[in-house]
This record gives sequence, C-alpha cells and structure tokens, in this order.
Amino acid sequence: PYRKFSLGDYSVVESFACINNAVGDVMIGDNTRVGLHNTIIGPVSIGNHVNLAQGITVTALNHNFENTDKRIDEQGVSTKPVTIGNDIWIGANAVILPGVSIGDHSVVAAGAVVTKDVPPHSLVAGVPAKIIKQI
Repeated sequence: PYRKFSLGDYSVVESFACINNAVGDVMIGDNTRVGLHNTIIGPVSIGNHVNLAQGITVTALNHNFENTDKRIDEQGVSTKPVTIGNDIWIGANAVILPGVSIGDHSVVAAGAVVTKDVPPHSLVAGVPAKIIKQI
C-alpha cells in the first residue's frame, strides 16, 4: 500500500478485484460490496451500503498528454478525487471517471460512462451518462 486504504464493517471485495492506492487513498464504507473484476484507482471515497456490480472501473487517475514534444509515458499523471455517496447501486461494466461525485440513493445503469456529477436520487445511463429520471 502506498496511501491509505480502509474497508468498513461488513464490507467485501470480491475475487479478481484490483484496489490501487498508489496515487491516492481508497476509503470504502460499511456494508459495501466491490464486485468481481472491479478496478478502483484512488483517490476514491465510497460510502455505506454501496453495491458495485461486476467489471466496474472507478478511476481518479488520468495520464497527461498535452505536451506533443514528449512521449505520453514521460508526462506523468494527474488525479481528481472520485466520491461515491451512500445507498448507491452501480451496474455491471460501468465506468466512473476522474472528478465525479455520485449523490446518495442513486443508480448508475450497466455500461454507463459517468463523466460528470450525478445528483442525489438520480438514475443515469448511457455513454456519456445522462439523467434518465429522479428516484
């Protein structure tokens, strides 16, 4: 471990998941499930009673690429924290990108790519994810 990692009471990280705290803390609340084959790259904060299905990527990390005089692998990385609130269900194969916050009691549909904040009590779907309805 490079940065902080915490896993709350009665929470589980299922098989083949990768929790990467090399560039930022990963904090997971109580009664939360990180599903099979999930990838979480910090800094990420996940609340209580969160259900992450299978194959999800939650990443706060991006590779820098703006300088055309340098190779991309020479330009380093940048991070923007991701926050996933409480009482949230994220469907299989969804992608949560850097800087995103997902509000309490929300649902992210399977396969969605979340590029901006999700207000509380929202159902989002699509690529990029858009609000489908308020819950």
